[in-house]
Amino acid sequence: MAKLNTLLEKNGIKELSSFSNTKDFKKRTSKDMIPNTFCSKYLVNKFRQEAEEKRWSYTTLMTIILEGRYEEKNKHEDD
Repeated sequence: MAKLNTLLEKNGIKELSSFSNTKDFKKRTSKDMIPNTFCSKYLVNKFRQEAEEKRWSYTTLMTIILEGRYEEKNKHEDD
């Protein structure tokens, strides 16, 4: 342990970990997520292909699809 302390001091490291700049952990609930669904293999493959072409994660692609769909409906409902 003495060797470790000497090595840390030599490299200017005062402590191994710091918890002063942490964020509160917020657990996700099922209200934040869409449940697993089943659809045709063709649709799944097309979805994955589009995500790969755009270099997006599946979550990003689904978020963009849903935002586009429901923002349009929300705009019409506000009129």
